[in-house]
Amino acid sequence: MSKFNSLKLRCMRTVIITIPFLLFFACGPECKNENAIASTPVSIEVERLEDAFFSQDSPEGIENLLEEYREFSRLFLDSDQYPTDSILAAKIFRLIQNPSIDTLYNEAVSEYSDFDPIREDLEMAIGKMTTLFPETRVPKIQTTVSGLYKDLFISDSLILIGLDFFIGPKATYKPLEIPGYVLKRYNKEHLASIIVKFLAGNQVYKGKSSSLLSEMVDFGKTYYLASRLVPCTQDSVWLGYTSRDMEVIDENEAVIWANLLENEVLYETNHITKRRFLGERPNVYEISQECPGRIGAWVGWRIVESYMKNNEVSIEELLEDTDNEKIFRLSGYKPQSR
Repeated sequence: MSKFNSLKLRCMRTVIITIPFLLFFACGPECKNENAIASTPVSIEVERLEDAFFSQDSPEGIENLLEEYREFSRLFLDSDQYPTDSILAAKIFRLIQNPSIDTLYNEAVSEYSDFDPIREDLEMAIGKMTTLFPETRVPKIQTTVSGLYKDLFISDSLILIGLDFFIGPKATYKPLEIPGYVLKRYNKEHLASIIVKFLAGNQVYKGKSSSLLSEMVDFGKTYYLASRLVPCTQDSVWLGYTSRDMEVIDENEAVIWANLLENEVLYETNHITKRRFLGERPNVYEISQECPGRIGAWVGWRIVESYMKNNEVSIEELLEDTDNEKIFRLSGYKPQSR
C-alpha cells in the first residue's frame, strides 16, 4: 500500500493541494468512448516550414519566405517588431548558420520525420468538433524550428508549432525557462494532446462562480471533452502524469477528496489558494511526496464523469452550463480508493 494512503486525515489541515487535469486510470488497450461522437471527415494541411527556412543560402531567400508566409512571420517570429523584413531575415540567416541551431534542426527533423500520427489525431479531434460545433474551422498546421523562440500558437484557423521545443528528453538543447516537471510533457507523445486540450477548453463556458470547486469543474469539462475527441489517448497523456502518478491517484482518490474537505477549500475564492490546487507544481508535498501536482483538475474531471454518467445531459449542454456547483451536487460523485 502507498505511504500516501496511510496518512492520517487529521494531520491534513494545510490549505495546499494541486490539480490534475483528467480521469483516473489510464486507457487500456481498448479505446473508451470511441464511438461517443460521430466524426466528420476533415483534412488538415501541414506545411513543414523548417525545411524551407533552413534550405536558404542567403538573407534574401529568408526575406522572401517572410513575405510568403506573412501570418506565420507576424504571429510566430514577431516580424511586426522589426522596421523591415530585411533586418529580421538577416538575423534568422545568421541564426541558422549556428551549429547549435543546426543540431536542434537535425534532431527535430529526425523526431518528426513522420508527422502523420499527430495530424491524424488532430483530424479526428477537429472532425468530432465539427459534428458538435458546426462553426468549427479546420486549421492549417505550420511547423518550424525557431531556436527555442516559441513553442506553440493556436487559433481556430492556424496552429504553429516550434518543433524544437518538443524533441523530448534526448534533445541536446532544452528551453531553460520551462521547469523540468512541465518540460517532461514537451515531446511527441504529448504534442497532439496539448493542442486538443487547448481547443477543447475554448468550448467550455466559464462557470459563474469563482470558487475553487467551480474552476475544478471547468477543468473537468475540458478534459471530458478532450478525452472524447481523441478517445484512444491514455489518461496519463492528457494529465501529463507518469504511470506511477496514475497509480498513486488511483489508490488514493478518497484521501485526496477528504483532504479537500478537511481543509474547507472547495468554496475558496482566493486566487493564491486556488493556484495552489490548480497551478503547475511538481508534487503536492502537503499531501504526500508522491502526490502529483494539479490534483484539483483531476478531481474536477472525476466529478464531470460522474455527472455525465448519472444525468441525461448532452456534451453540448454540459459545456454551456455555467452552474458548476449544481453540476457537482447532481454528480453523485463518490471517490473510491483501491
